[in-house]
Amino acid sequence: MSQPARKPAPKPAEFLDPFNMSSLAFDWWRLWYESSQVIALRSLRMMQGGAIAQREAVRMVSEKWETATLLGMSAASGQAGNTPEAAMRGALQRYQTKVSANRRRLSR
Repeated sequence: MSQPARKPAPKPAEFLDPFNMSSLAFDWWRLWYESSQVIALRSLRMMQGGAIAQREAVRMVSEKWETATLLGMSAASGQAGNTPEAAMRGALQRYQTKVSANRRRLSR
């Protein structure tokens, strides 16, 4: 089985581009903001108790384990990206997808 071709390492000017890093910081802030909404919505759902709260708790823990495991495996295998920024953007995208889906689902 052949390995996928790796991109060449970025030049220092590309890696330290302040506009890319500020964009990344803003995206992480947006993820934090949306995550806080999900925490509040999940808390309300769990306060109801019963089967709904149980399902939500199981779902929350399993999503966290799944995402952390996939990110760890991609980092260990070198698939997370060849720069710290690429790895951070990959992690951000994975978390953002889950958080957005949870916010939509819990807001109904």
